[in-house]
Amino acid sequence: MIPVAIVGGGPVGLVTSLSLSRSMASPTSSTNGTPAPPSTPKPPCDYTILPQIRLEPILLRRAKELNPEGIFHSAQVVGIEEGADSVQLKVHFLEQQRFETVEARFVAADGGRTVADALGIQVQGDRNVVDMVSAHFRAPLRRHHPDPNSLITWPYPLHPETEEWVFACARIPNDPQKFEADDMIRQINQTLQIPGLDIELLSLSHWFVNAVVAERFRSAGRRVFLAGDAAHRIPPWGALGLNTGLQDVQNLIWKLALALAAPPEKQKEYDALLDTYEEERRPIALRVAESSLRNLRNHALAMDRALGIDPNASPEASVRNVAAFLDHNNSAEGNKLRDAVQKAQRILDSEFHAPGAEIGWFYPSVDREGEGERSRHGGQLDAEGQLDISAYHPSSIPGHHMPHFWLHKSNGTCTSTRDLLRPDRCVLFTKASDPWRAVGSHLVEVEILDGEGENWRDVDGRWRSVCGVSDDSATLVRLDGIVVWKSAHPVPKSELESLVKRLLKLPDSHESRA
Repeated sequence: MIPVAIVGGGPVGLVTSLSLSRSMASPTSSTNGTPAPPSTPKPPCDYTILPQIRLEPILLRRAKELNPEGIFHSAQVVGIEEGADSVQLKVHFLEQQRFETVEARFVAADGGRTVADALGIQVQGDRNVVDMVSAHFRAPLRRHHPDPNSLITWPYPLHPETEEWVFACARIPNDPQKFEADDMIRQINQTLQIPGLDIELLSLSHWFVNAVVAERFRSAGRRVFLAGDAAHRIPPWGALGLNTGLQDVQNLIWKLALALAAPPEKQKEYDALLDTYEEERRPIALRVAESSLRNLRNHALAMDRALGIDPNASPEASVRNVAAFLDHNNSAEGNKLRDAVQKAQRILDSEFHAPGAEIGWFYPSVDREGEGERSRHGGQLDAEGQLDISAYHPSSIPGHHMPHFWLHKSNGTCTSTRDLLRPDRCVLFTKASDPWRAVGSHLVEVEILDGEGENWRDVDGRWRSVCGVSDDSATLVRLDGIVVWKSAHPVPKSELESLVKRLLKLPDSHESRA
């Protein structure tokens, strides 16, 4: 019997695999830091633009390195049955044309509806909103781009001979029911209007825009967990679909790893901990699905209307309006359209400028003392109680991410608070060496930030300003970087261990595994 069977080989499934491999293989973690960053504010990691088709091979290679015998291609789950202590998966290995039964303690499912449908888990939300067709193609567009008539432009490749692009459009009644290669090339040419463009079509896919969320993220038998596309299908307007799936993994894997570290007869004692996965993640998925669908509709309700593009009018009328918008010599009508577009752009900012939606989300259920309710969660909620998506408000309120700030050592190295997190235990951050140092255990790693000796030092004073705590206080952060507790006064080691088990909903038996 294997510990966890992961259904789905996309990015979320692959990250589930490599995260679980790391959590179960090495319970220790350390960081020696890096050279000190510049004095200007800098995030804990660099930003990289990487298409998903380039990301997946990197994830696959790493997943195979960590689990060389456990990654299978051309394998399809065609049946699932939950038992009291395990899950039976019927797997069809397509290339060998054989069937095999795989038994696992738990199942993490990403991608498609196979597992959820087999378990009777329904989805809720808006289905089949738009019928879409996408193409991945190679063409030397850089020779004709940037086009001054393009309303929105992203960075483009530097070498015309290797340029690859994605073209997506909604299928309209006059289009073929199913696009073939010639149909798609014709559609691209009609849209781009670049004479003699040489197009090499690499792939073609039909898909529907959905904004749906599973009614449950954990099965009735309690051994199957839905993540990624199996748990929610998010419209791509806002680019939060994959991000939300990776956040699912970050929330789930450490909980599964703690349960799997227990003897099989004790694993059911971790049900309360595992139940928090759905409790915490499903509300996030519901909000992201709703906001992404709103972003999609705003393109028609706001920007198209501002440009004078009306689906009920003739195509010629829409073309005339867009031409007037682009013609700065057409002062009266053009200025009116440009003013309308500026107003529409402010509406669309919720799609293109939304750091609050990207990293400002939090888990209200973790805030057991109600600190967030007294401060609108550090400003992350507006006066109406809605998430402020336009700004991220760093906070150490329980349920929020431990804020990033740089820590330095006397030898010149530095690290982020985020890089001090442990895969096997909570981390307690404090500036007061005594008596907090004495509370470290197999449940809690203590990081002293007073700069003495080999301790890290908060040179920028962010401990007070970002975390909102005094030098004598302590902040407890769980394995996925979520703050779970703050205290202004030290507590005995035994009391802290009991507190950690209560906060994480760990069984009493967990303390025997030091």
